[in-house]
Amino acid sequence: MSLTRIAPEDFIFNNDAVSTSCWRDENGNPVGDTETTPSFSTETFNDITNYYIGNPANSQFSITLADKNAADTTFSRKIYGAIRNIVVGDAVADIPLFTPTPLALTRFYVISIANRKLKSSLLPGSLRLGSFGALFTDDSNMNQPRILNCGRAYALVLGYLLPGGGWSYGKGTSPGLGLFLPDVGLILVNTAGLFNPPPVNTFSLCSLDPTPTNHVFIRAKNNQYNYSMNPSFISGSSGYIINKDWYSNPQTYITTVGLYNDDNELMATAKLPRPYNKNFNNELLMQIGLNF
Repeated sequence: MSLTRIAPEDFIFNNDAVSTSCWRDENGNPVGDTETTPSFSTETFNDITNYYIGNPANSQFSITLADKNAADTTFSRKIYGAIRNIVVGDAVADIPLFTPTPLALTRFYVISIANRKLKSSLLPGSLRLGSFGALFTDDSNMNQPRILNCGRAYALVLGYLLPGGGWSYGKGTSPGLGLFLPDVGLILVNTAGLFNPPPVNTFSLCSLDPTPTNHVFIRAKNNQYNYSMNPSFISGSSGYIINKDWYSNPQTYITTVGLYNDDNELMATAKLPRPYNKNFNNELLMQIGLNF
């Protein structure tokens, strides 16, 4: 069996992502989109309101209050400390608000997207969050993300539904409304803003589901893979090529490519759509996709 080592530059690694609604029914199917909000049910336990679809076990997100200035023994003060550690990674530093004059986020609602709905991250620009007439989105169409301990961070801004449908991203915004943290699935809403949960009248959001797709280029040069060990090619008794015309002009048909590791263990196979006639007068270049 003839093997050819693949050069490192023949590998191409991609990490594509598919955007879908964060909200899922009990069967895992997406519910809602950027223009519609599904019907959520709620239950409250230990000052955390859980929003679910169908079954309480099918949690979509939760909301609770964080308060830096509350007593140390209160739940809201403990939540603040936990969120501060995630966002800034410091037990002393404040959580920043992206305002012209630096301000700290000290009392806010924490909206936490369930891990199974988060996938790899939230999709910036897909947020539509509203209650009591105020609609929020993030400023990803206006500004580059700021980088905090938790990854990318965007400011919450006001958005508006346009006449006849559509959405205005961050138009007529007010500073200091909160933070959108797509890499950890958190939305922090300043209680000094216009948001008073529950209820949540409008909430649509998308997540990114990564689909790693790797490609490798395989080449069979004109002087490679023109002979075969198949019994139809070589006589089993004499070891000679059966067809004398193939001594100077061999003909093979490539149907399958095998990818092996350094221990000669078969790791993957790829089938050609149809057999490829290989000889000294041609070459074969294949692009093989590896999805896992």
